[in-house]
Amino acid sequence: MSNQPRTSGFREAISPYDEQTHSTASTPPSYQQWPEITHSVSPQDPANMSFAGKHGPIGDISVSSPGLESVWEGEGDKEVIVEPITQIPASPPERKSARICGLKRGLFLLLLVAALLGAIALGVGLGVGLGTKRKNESPAQVTTNTTTPGNSSDYLVGGALDPAYYSLEGAFNGSGLALASQSFGSGEYGELVLYFQHHSGSIRWQRLTPSNGWLGGSASEVVATDAKNSTPLSAVAYSLNGISTWHLFYVDNSNRLREKINSNATNIWEEGSLTGENHLVLDADQVGMQACWYGNDYGDVDYKHSPLPNQDNSTANSTTDSGTDVGMHLWYASGDTTFQQLGWRHGDKNWTYQQEWDDKNGHAGVGCYSWGKGTTTYVMMVNSHNTAEIWWEDTNINATSTSAHPINQWTNSSVAINNVHPSTSLGYTNAFYAQGMDGWITGHDMVWTSENTTINGSFKVDLRQGIPGTHLSVTTLPDQSGGDSLCVFYQTEGSDIMFATRDLVQGAWTAAALVVPGS
Repeated sequence: MSNQPRTSGFREAISPYDEQTHSTASTPPSYQQWPEITHSVSPQDPANMSFAGKHGPIGDISVSSPGLESVWEGEGDKEVIVEPITQIPASPPERKSARICGLKRGLFLLLLVAALLGAIALGVGLGVGLGTKRKNESPAQVTTNTTTPGNSSDYLVGGALDPAYYSLEGAFNGSGLALASQSFGSGEYGELVLYFQHHSGSIRWQRLTPSNGWLGGSASEVVATDAKNSTPLSAVAYSLNGISTWHLFYVDNSNRLREKINSNATNIWEEGSLTGENHLVLDADQVGMQACWYGNDYGDVDYKHSPLPNQDNSTANSTTDSGTDVGMHLWYASGDTTFQQLGWRHGDKNWTYQQEWDDKNGHAGVGCYSWGKGTTTYVMMVNSHNTAEIWWEDTNINATSTSAHPINQWTNSSVAINNVHPSTSLGYTNAFYAQGMDGWITGHDMVWTSENTTINGSFKVDLRQGIPGTHLSVTTLPDQSGGDSLCVFYQTEGSDIMFATRDLVQGAWTAAALVVPGS
């Protein structure tokens, strides 16, 4: 029997005895690396096989290199003794200088570093050259709104939350709501008109008449058919020189501001100049937008209106102590935290850009008060911390500007209403209304005194909570007893329009749902 070669990676020590002569081997066998291993096993009962103290069927035995130190070839065969292996480390190979691409490693790395430094210098030079605007190069014109819409469910309403919430009847779930009185210079208080979005998507109106209740809202009272879902709505009505005019503002399905105008002289809804000015609104389900008349309370002295603060509940219009300049301001969200302010003076053909407002919640509504006595305008917005703020601006250029009371400068008052809903609508007529995080709508009695503006008590519209982020519109109407009543329009179910009312001074709220035609 000859010795089986070992499989160690080191040179193997051979037994000093030749198997045949037991004499010292004169020439050792040649070294083999990773030789094929062959083990011969004498036929035996598999159940009695024994390998290195392990018993069991042959199929369960794993024989691996190195082999056994002693193997019995069967009875009568002699035992071959294999001396323990003495491992002799192989001599380390001769070291040669590492080369890369045929070059010594050090030289190659030196050249590589030099090449990288050259590339960096070239890149900086190109960056400076390409980043410098040529003198005759004009900046790119922004034609699309790239603001990322808010993804929070607080900024969604109705079908935007789940398609199952789209209205199949009544009003659109998340409908914008806007109110406007109409008076034809006849000395009457006028009729109230409500603009809303029908479940079909069209913008329609209903009219509250003194004797016939609510009329309209059908396909015959459509103002627009291109409005986006849940568009905010804002309406301004005024009477000048014996002509009553209504402006309705909304956002179309391309996220652009639209203006429709009607009057008792034309009785036709026509496009206003704002439509052609291409003002792009924040692309989101809930966005803020509001137009507000400024000046002598909507025009002519014979125009009847709701009682004004500090005017002893008189409904007669007066230009005393009011600015002679009349027109409209309009605010709209152009980004998640940005509003743009536009202005229009009566008689002008176009709107004028006025300023940008930052750090405001573009998904919440805007409120305003600018039609009372004096020359001060107030605007209400929600900041990024869900707090409603009240800002004021005095436009009386004949007054002395001070640090406490600047002229022609928007100034934040000390009034703050915390924890309003992130998509709350805001509105003011005789009280300032906002929706809280709990869904309830609260009115706040205001004392308007510029930098000294304060809240003189609050009350809750405690009939039903509004759907989260409901649009709302508010006004004051005369009642049959000779007094006046607060009116709040909002949604409580999605396809409804709730009309809640209460006495101007005190009393319990009552409500009724408007009947919205199905087609």
